[in-house]
Amino acid sequence: MKLDEILKGSYQRYSAEDFLSTAFFNKRIALVVDGVKESDVQKIKDKLLDVYGDVAVTIERDGEDVQTSVSRLDEDFDTLTIDPIALVGCKRFDFSDLEQIMHRLRADDGCEWDRAQTHESIRINLIEEAYELVEAIDMKNAEMMKEETGDILMQAVFHAEIAKKNGEFNYTDMISGLCRKLIDRHTHIFGTNHANNADEALGFWEEAKKKEKKYTSASDEMNRIPKNLPSLLYAEKLQKKAKKVGFDWDTVDCAYDKVAEETEELKSADAEHRTEEAGDLLFAVVNVLRFYKIDAEMALHEANLKFFRRFCAVEAAVKKSGREMKDCTLEQLDEIWNQVKLKEKSSSQDK
Repeated sequence: MKLDEILKGSYQRYSAEDFLSTAFFNKRIALVVDGVKESDVQKIKDKLLDVYGDVAVTIERDGEDVQTSVSRLDEDFDTLTIDPIALVGCKRFDFSDLEQIMHRLRADDGCEWDRAQTHESIRINLIEEAYELVEAIDMKNAEMMKEETGDILMQAVFHAEIAKKNGEFNYTDMISGLCRKLIDRHTHIFGTNHANNADEALGFWEEAKKKEKKYTSASDEMNRIPKNLPSLLYAEKLQKKAKKVGFDWDTVDCAYDKVAEETEELKSADAEHRTEEAGDLLFAVVNVLRFYKIDAEMALHEANLKFFRRFCAVEAAVKKSGREMKDCTLEQLDEIWNQVKLKEKSSSQDK
């Protein structure tokens, strides 16, 4: 499209300086960047590759239009134009594109499955995606993390689109609330407080949150903790809230004594009270781990993985000997387990 043709229609026009400082662009209408200096060319090229990808462009140099592509922008030019790009033709996407896609999927003539969903029907999906992201982080797999963070963002956008259609809130409400919270709770950045370390920064965040939520008591704060959190994590958060008002053991030794006490109570409990005492024991163990700043949920997660890994090794060793696990005694299996454990620890030390 010629520059003079674009100027007759709908377009977004930026100076080189404004283009480089702008975050989002509407790819459904033409883009015009003018007043380009020699020092701007590489920066404009880099930004276009990030925002638009290697798309076709028209540059004007010395009054003449030249057809080229973003990747070939290596010479000086005065003005650059990009034709409107249909959603399906995009090579790079941003949040506005995601919003358009979700709106299209939920439109009256959109995807039957997406249109049928409600906040309640997809609520568990967010939890599943969150755990998949945690797994990617544990694996230190950046490619997997990229995919899983995108899946979590998609869930948030899905709920925002449902809310928008229900008249509950829209995308701007969601993002405005988030930005307002980040500004208001970082009082050591956007306010007058000063934090010397991460603990102080967290303290300012908690104080701002308490003021914002209008908490009136420790019980009120506890009541706001999501009750459908994993139980170990929920226990840890309850204990941290109690600690803030002085309801906590003085030392980890006291917490250990409580574990011993709860262990004895579980041993002597009748069938009716055994589950209750088991819960008390787990709660006491979380207290001990909290003193060591150990995440109870992740500690048990790692223990689960370790058991699974070693069990697989034991089973493989038994099968290699021509036997089945059910044909072995517990003593024999325990001996193989100890061999696997020793080998695993030895291998870990070698690294």
